[in-house]
Amino acid sequence: MRNTTKEFRFPFPLKHKVVRDLKIVTEHVGDLEVQGIGYFNPSASQLDIFDRYSVDIDFVRWNGADIKPVLEVTGAMDEIQEAAVRYFAHEFETGMGRAA
Repeated sequence: MRNTTKEFRFPFPLKHKVVRDLKIVTEHVGDLEVQGIGYFNPSASQLDIFDRYSVDIDFVRWNGADIKPVLEVTGAMDEIQEAAVRYFAHEFETGMGRAA
């Protein structure tokens, strides 16, 4: 079977941990806009989401500016990449359920 491709876009919450009143608090700073293309491989095992789904992220925007190159240099893209695969898999599976 051949792979299925589909564009996706989702907000990625940007959080920051700070200490307030001697407690660690997580603050929501804003949302990054992540956009790319997702791939579904129907011949891969249903048990491994990262074999069955993959993504190519085109851009990551913060206040309209593409910050993907900065995130790649700092090593922060791994978390966004994993979130993108999980988001795409969820959207793809729910879309398949609606189509059936």
